[in-house]
Amino acid sequence: MKTHLFLVCLTFAMHAHAQSDTAHHRAVYSQINAQAASLTKVTATYKDDPTEFALTGWLDGGEVKKIVAKNSDDGEGVEEFYLENEKPLFVFSTYYQNGQDGKRGAKIEERLYFKEGSLFKWLTTEKPAPVFHGEDYAATRERLVTNCTAFVAALKKGKSAPKAAVKTTEGTFVRIDEGDYFHWNMKSNSGEEVSFFILKGDASVDKVMDKPEAYVGKKCRVTWKKSTENIPEAGGKMEIEQILSVEWLGKK
Repeated sequence: MKTHLFLVCLTFAMHAHAQSDTAHHRAVYSQINAQAASLTKVTATYKDDPTEFALTGWLDGGEVKKIVAKNSDDGEGVEEFYLENEKPLFVFSTYYQNGQDGKRGAKIEERLYFKEGSLFKWLTTEKPAPVFHGEDYAATRERLVTNCTAFVAALKKGKSAPKAAVKTTEGTFVRIDEGDYFHWNMKSNSGEEVSFFILKGDASVDKVMDKPEAYVGKKCRVTWKKSTENIPEAGGKMEIEQILSVEWLGKK
């Protein structure tokens, strides 16, 4: 019995430590995203031959707080940089593995945490989980810090992004449809069937996509916008409604 109690206490202590060492990072992440609508949004490109990055940045009084980078080598891969003093504090990376017959494979998420300029924690959803060694940490830290410095410089010369009219809709989540693109389907409080493209949803949307059946029938408030996007399957550019984030209402 004493052994069992010791193991429980040890597990709890390890979990608490794992949470505490990234508490500051999570607080900064939440604060930046909460303030995003009031920050100055700019766009830019950065070319590191042969790769070109499409950048979106959020600035506060000229200081870059967040960067979303998409590179030409991986059209579906995205890296989000959350900065402190214009240095990487937390990086959230998503990409897809190469599947069979040229099809898209599993979606991989990576969370990388920095402290005093060093990469000290690296989490991944890749299965089986890889074993990262010191040289892996060093190389990845060098790549992210170098890219971040270049991205900050490019964004400070960037163009102000036009502000899209952001709206919210409340209702009940129904399902995620998967075709050429993912679609968020819900029933509004007025009883109307509503569908949104999922293109640039944040972590709250990604969480639902990982296990949509767990959210069916739950009340929610989605934030969305109208935008003009290139949809090759529909013949080119078209105006769409796309979801940006979701907030769950009442008990979860």
